[in-house]
Amino acid sequence: MTPTVLVLLGLASVAAILLLIIKAKAHPFLALLIVSVALALAAQVPMAEVVPMLKDGMGKTLGNVALIVTLGAMLGRIVEVSGGAEVLARSLLKAFGPKRAPWALGAASFLFGIPVFVDVATIVLVPIVLAVARRITGRVNMLAYALPTVMALLTVHVVLPPHPGIVGGAESMGADVGLVLMIGLVPAVVMWLFSQVLSGFLVHRVHSDVPAAGVAAAGVAENEETELADHELPSAGLVLAMILVPLVLIMSQTVSALALPEDSTVRGFFDLVGASPMALLIGVLLAIACLGLARGWGLARVEDVLASALPATAAVILITGAGGTFGYVLSETGVADAVADMLTSTGLPILLLAWLMAAFIRAAQGSATVATMTTAPLIAPMAVAAGLSAPQIALVTVTIGIGSMALSHVNDSLFWVWSRYFRVGTSEALRSYTVATTATSIVGLGVAALLWPLVAMIG
Repeated sequence: MTPTVLVLLGLASVAAILLLIIKAKAHPFLALLIVSVALALAAQVPMAEVVPMLKDGMGKTLGNVALIVTLGAMLGRIVEVSGGAEVLARSLLKAFGPKRAPWALGAASFLFGIPVFVDVATIVLVPIVLAVARRITGRVNMLAYALPTVMALLTVHVVLPPHPGIVGGAESMGADVGLVLMIGLVPAVVMWLFSQVLSGFLVHRVHSDVPAAGVAAAGVAENEETELADHELPSAGLVLAMILVPLVLIMSQTVSALALPEDSTVRGFFDLVGASPMALLIGVLLAIACLGLARGWGLARVEDVLASALPATAAVILITGAGGTFGYVLSETGVADAVADMLTSTGLPILLLAWLMAAFIRAAQGSATVATMTTAPLIAPMAVAAGLSAPQIALVTVTIGIGSMALSHVNDSLFWVWSRYFRVGTSEALRSYTVATTATSIVGLGVAALLWPLVAMIG
């Protein structure tokens, strides 16, 4: 097939995925899988080879992603059930004071959101955010507390491992997860700080009343598992340590790989404990011991908590795997290379192309994870053709994640989870949440652009 036909097939396949998800309301897993089959057949792959191709694509993606996502969910669930989120919020609120409560909630959300999926983390923090807002006297704007919380959670969700979108994107891009984490921390922190300032600006222009005490948000009972007595709560330092240990281990592998020779015993040790699945496994075991068993949980309780983390991961893992399958089919049929050549011919910088594609796909279908998983395999061949170094590929991956944050609106499930739980009207949500996600994403792109020459020097 000619490159033009392959490019048209690539564009048509992305359009088909969006059409199935948006118009036909198809589950993203089915949409990605159906289009992968159709693309393989349209690209004249022999019918007997289509299913093996799908299996290979799914297996290559899930081999790494499934472990990271599952272990990350388990760690997050332990922190959640143990009262870790409430402890962080209380400690930061005490440190910052009532007037700086939005900053306290934003900081707590940033930390708590690192190992916890954004939708789950938002729901878990609802009672805490409502409790803080209800303690403030006068005419209180719910957005002053709800907006910084969700923006911090969403920022780490799209930019930092072990969240599924950025991990799956790294897999498709061939990026080192440790480098993605290290490089991604810079735009993540800047984006969070910007979103805090922007939230303070927006709350003067958009108002939403605080739901009255006793009113269940969106008709859902407030999370009872976080309502623990003070003596049952872990210390803030312990909770923070449980979150940071796996992240430090992952970064230690990357640093040792850059600083030590391949035959070094120390490097070999960090290659083991710093591999993302192993680092998270160590984190889970430490959390079981320190947040569970040491605080009176029995083995049955531990099993129940870990098992409760699994249902939420099933759909995420399947979508991520299907996204990897789609990327593999794009690669094996030559479509990805043809699209990469077309993108290269536009003359636009690869960072801008990565951001634009992720942002437009996010706007069209709503899911940041799907946007990242769809964009990464299309950008990957372009990165290879340009001869980018490992740090540069990691930064491009981070930029794709940043782009997937932009233009979030009514087709985004988080838009509704956040607005319904805090009883924010749709108009107010569009003028606050949508504006904040887009502006913060643009700032993230700017940070990535500033990092590009520095990262190129490292490579």
